[in-house]
Amino acid sequence: MKFFINTAAKLRTKRSSLRCDYIADGLGVRNKNVSFLSDERFQQAWNEMLKGEHGRYRKAKWFNGRVPDIRWRAHIHCWAATSALKLDGDFVECGTATGISARTVCEYVNFASIDKTYYLFDTFSGIPIVEGMSGEERAYAKAAGDTMYFECYDAAQSNFSKFANVKLVRGILPDSLDHVDLGKICYLHVDLNNAVSEMATMDRLFDRITPGGLIIIDDYAFAGHENQYEAWNAFAAKVDTPIATLPTGQGMMIKR
Repeated sequence: MKFFINTAAKLRTKRSSLRCDYIADGLGVRNKNVSFLSDERFQQAWNEMLKGEHGRYRKAKWFNGRVPDIRWRAHIHCWAATSALKLDGDFVECGTATGISARTVCEYVNFASIDKTYYLFDTFSGIPIVEGMSGEERAYAKAAGDTMYFECYDAAQSNFSKFANVKLVRGILPDSLDHVDLGKICYLHVDLNNAVSEMATMDRLFDRITPGGLIIIDDYAFAGHENQYEAWNAFAAKVDTPIATLPTGQGMMIKR
């Protein structure tokens, strides 16, 4: 009997050790401290974002009406945004849709009280097909348009309506940069889903980034985004600024 009791206890211990402390967004971890997920300030920011009218996730087939659980990615954004607050410059996001990441950041740092502007650039209707995109990127843009994106400019406006210092800029990057008078940048999030647009945008923005400024690359290490991965690595070598690969699939650069 003792043998069976000990064996059962070992099996329970083994099963427990195999449980993930966090599993979502293509990421699962064991034996890690993930207390940031239950941090009251972060939870409040995430929950306030969830209260927004994210019609995208009710209409898009891919999400089945659910806002995707990208809390670890959102945590990275909140950390980067907090780190950037004391630097000169504004916040910029290239690729917003309804604004999961940016809205969580705004709630987390109480952006309405900060003397900075947060510029959100997007078509607010999906990924545009632009000259120079690979066949794979064109196919992804079309598939994403059919399953993940829809016309969401009004939803985004509603989600950021209480933040007077958040500016939505509609258009195709990098041309839409001409619609605003950008100065220095201390925080930059890039999520355009294709290498051509991201590199063309970075060629115009990198020199504006304050030394110590944070750059978060959303698709850097995701499978299926190899063109972006290679393009970013080449860009990093050109500007002599290394990229840290994060387990979330994001990449992170700190301007020297």
